[in-house]
Amino acid sequence: MVAAVVPGLALAAIAAGILMAAGAGGTGEFGWFAYAPLSGEAYVPSAVLFLGPRTYAGFASLVVGLLALAFWSGYRTGSARSTGRS
Repeated sequence: MVAAVVPGLALAAIAAGILMAAGAGGTGEFGWFAYAPLSGEAYVPSAVLFLGPRTYAGFASLVVGLLALAFWSGYRTGSARSTGRS
């Protein structure tokens, strides 16, 4: 039973991370601009991307799920080798 719970929870964390990161709504809010007094124009950068907290939480959940799945896979492989199963 435990053999099915750990990968199930890991896959659920991976799926939740993907859904949370994909559905976060894009970029976070950050309001600033730079003023160049000699040219008389305001510079607003367009290539800067700020991610929101839901995106970071989704990526963190994804990484935790992948690490748990990798740990479980290594544990199962190691225990199978130590008992002679393949």
